[in-house]
Parts: sequence; structure tokens; C-alpha cells
Amino acid sequence: MGVLCGSKSLRGLSAAVIMAAPLIADSAAQAATVSMTANNGLGTSSFNSATGWNDSQAPSSGNDYFNAGFLLRTPATASSYTFLGDSLTITGAGSTTVGNEALMWKGTGTGSVITVNNLIVNGGQVRHGQGDGDSFTLSGNLAVGTTGAGIAAQGGTFIASTITGSSTINILDNGNGAVARTVTFSNGGNTFTGNIVMAGTTASRARLTLADNANLNFVIGATGVNNSVSGTGTLVYDGDFFFDLTGAGTTIGDTWTISSPTSQSFGSTFTVSGFNDIGGGLWETNANSVTYQFAQGTSTLSVVPEPATFGLLAVAGLAVGYVAGRRRATG
Repeated sequence: MGVLCGSKSLRGLSAAVIMAAPLIADSAAQAATVSMTANNGLGTSSFNSATGWNDSQAPSSGNDYFNAGFLLRTPATASSYTFLGDSLTITGAGSTTVGNEALMWKGTGTGSVITVNNLIVNGGQVRHGQGDGDSFTLSGNLAVGTTGAGIAAQGGTFIASTITGSSTINILDNGNGAVARTVTFSNGGNTFTGNIVMAGTTASRARLTLADNANLNFVIGATGVNNSVSGTGTLVYDGDFFFDLTGAGTTIGDTWTISSPTSQSFGSTFTVSGFNDIGGGLWETNANSVTYQFAQGTSTLSVVPEPATFGLLAVAGLAVGYVAGRRRATG
């Protein structure tokens, strides 16, 4: 009887699988790669509508979307929006000047949140396309592709997305240097390990703030080998630096330039994770059997003698001086 019941159960299961198979196949068939066919003009948006997509449908779950080098605008309202596709890839030529190969925010006011749970920027740009008094927050996940990413702030641009990848982020020229035209990184879970280049024509025309508790990661190799922040721009560091010292050089005097933009400052909430604040803008830690020190004044990381070594050097210097004095006295 048990065997018979088992057979009936198997037959029932088989029937259920057979009935479900067309539904599964149909779901798989609906998944697609969807691309834009033209730029969004003024007042139009493909972000949440069928406009400009080659399948003539609004973005939806199960599909991956590509701007194909065209301009994708968000709706021109003060509301917040979430992109409904599985992913959105913004491609472009990797230009270091502002262009239309971009996802452009066209909202109004200061409260708009644009959420893209899987945003991939590969040579394209994220652009603020309104005025100084308007600001928006980009939320979700931002992956920097192999061709890099550009970010252009025509007003407050808050990147709350988790940033990943290892290519270059260019903070593009903001047009007029207004303080309001600042890009702010505010996520504390970033794993990005690429370079950041400030691409302003003057220091004020490319602005980046690392907010309190947000992080930047630096992978340290042989002396002088590391990812860094550089270029023409203004940096404000209120967040946290993370140094991966796994492969770092260990010779006293090894030095790495971490940040070298035109202008930079470190706020009171700035920290170096895992390092001790020893005062005077200096941070130290012991790793790889040596002491590493980060100096805010020069934005450099160095291998320095341990405090005990300094003491030995001082004693040796005194001894040399004493011997030399004795020789002069007896000579």
C-alpha cells in the first residue's frame, strides 16, 4: 500500500511539473536585453515608460536594460522613482567632459531619490541636469565598469549607492564652480578600489565630499603602487579611509601618495580604519611586522621606524657624540 501511495504521489508530482513547465519556459522567454533607440528629448523619459525602448514597453522585472550610448532622463518631477528592470547599464566612450551618454536626473527640489538596484556605468555618466538649488540622491548599487564612470554635478549630487569596481571614477567639471555643485559619497559599504580623478578646469569646478561614515578603499602594493585620488578639484574628507596592506611594501621609507588634488581638507570626523590617531593629523598601525603611518598634511602613507627604533637611534647618536667629544678632549 505504501508503494502504491508513493507511485500516486510521483504521478501527481510529474503531472504538476509537466503543467508548470510551460509557465517556466514562458517566464524565461520573456527575459530579454532591451536597448534605447534614441536620446530622450526635453520633457521625455525612458526611466519608467515605454518611450525609446526597442521593445516598446516600460522597464520591468526580468529584463536587462542598456542606454546604448543614448541620453536617458529621469521624469521631470519632484517625486522619487525606482527603476524596475533587473539592471540598467549606462555605456559611453569614457569621456572626461560632460556628455549625453548618461543617466540624467531631471527632477526638481531637494528630496528626490532615484533608486537603481543594479546600475552599471561603463564609460557612461551619471548627471545632475537641473540647477544649483536642486539636489537628488542616487540609491541602490553602482558598479563601475572597465571603461570607468563619470559623475557630473549641476547641483547637489548625493551618491548613497554602494560603489563597487576597480576602474576610474571621473568627477567631471561642474560648469561654474558653485559650492552647491558638489558630489557627495555617503555609503559606508563601498568596495570600490579604483582611482578617482578630479576633472575640473579649476579646483572649484570639480568638488567631492566623503561624508561622515562613508568610506574609500586603497590597495597598497610596492612603494608608490596604489590607487589614489588626484586631479584638479576640491576634496573634503569627513569619512573613513581603509588601507589594504596585505601586499604593501615593508622597507622603512616606502611611501604612497593617497590623495593629491588641487585642494583638500580633513574634517573632525575623518578616520583611518584600524589605525591609531596619534595626534597632529598622524595615524599609525602595525602590520607586516612594520609600522605604517598616514599623514593628513601630505596625504601620504609611509613605512616609518617604530618608536623603539627611534629611541635606539637617539641613543646611538648620543653615543657617537660622546665618543667624538672624548677624542677631541684627549687629542
